[in-house]
Amino acid sequence: MLPLRETASRFPIPDWNAVTQLAAELPSDTDENLFWTECGRDWVHLLRQSLGADYIGYESTHFWLISSQPDSSSRRIIGWLETTRTKVLKALGLDVSRHHRGNCPVLVTHDLETYYAYVAAYLPEGDNALSGGMYINQGYGHFVFTFLDMGQAEAVLAHELTHSLVSHLPLPAWLNEGIAQLCEQAATGRDTANYDAIKDTIGTYWTVDTIQDLWSGHGFNRQDEGQLQSYHLAKVLTHMLTGDRSRFLAFLHDAHFSDAGAAALLRHFDVSLESLVGDYLGDGMWAPLLRYERDIPLGGAPRYGCRR
Repeated sequence: MLPLRETASRFPIPDWNAVTQLAAELPSDTDENLFWTECGRDWVHLLRQSLGADYIGYESTHFWLISSQPDSSSRRIIGWLETTRTKVLKALGLDVSRHHRGNCPVLVTHDLETYYAYVAAYLPEGDNALSGGMYINQGYGHFVFTFLDMGQAEAVLAHELTHSLVSHLPLPAWLNEGIAQLCEQAATGRDTANYDAIKDTIGTYWTVDTIQDLWSGHGFNRQDEGQLQSYHLAKVLTHMLTGDRSRFLAFLHDAHFSDAGAAALLRHFDVSLESLVGDYLGDGMWAPLLRYERDIPLGGAPRYGCRR
């Protein structure tokens, strides 16, 4: 039986530490991927039951989908996931076969109340930034969002899917969010961000203090203008590096959150983070001042795995 955590959530939250221990005790000839797939399937079944009869389960080659949308929409969603997965893997030069543990669960809620009730189990107590979707990198990685329309769904799916596919890489938050936005735009052909709201304050918002929020990842969870500013700057900086694809992919696979990717940037582009930001914002004290830890609160969800 799948071990569950004792939480106040009305949704089943597996104890993935216990599952990992069980996996470590498997006989050496056991197919570990099959073990994780069966655990994931059991969990998805329990989760669908907890949501009620309106939610239906779907399965494809790489995904489980739990959705209350009409059958035609749900099948379009899971088809979009498979197609976009192939595109993102190719674009980012990723081979996730050695990191793959079963299908990726995707929960599509029919209202924000259900969405926030679900993600609450993975976030720290207190106020948290608003989001339209979230990749939860805890135990068995999965993502969740609220369906508004198919255009919105495709954008969220591409964004969160990118987070999922790079979750095995120790990326700094700004690079993680930057590539998620670029892959979202490439997959949908649209830029859904309302950056016009901050265009007049970009030059004054960023200071020696606020830039540290970008490097640490805290900026993506601010509840003010800083969140949109962080997403925008992350996208700009990442896009500035993609002109030379071979260098960018080498940097992507080498960057580390502990120094915000500074050492890898020097190795592959011979440029500092301070200079990179300066090319866009002008001269300033833009360098990372600290070494950072990945911001993973109790429950294990990287705070930067959200879509604004």
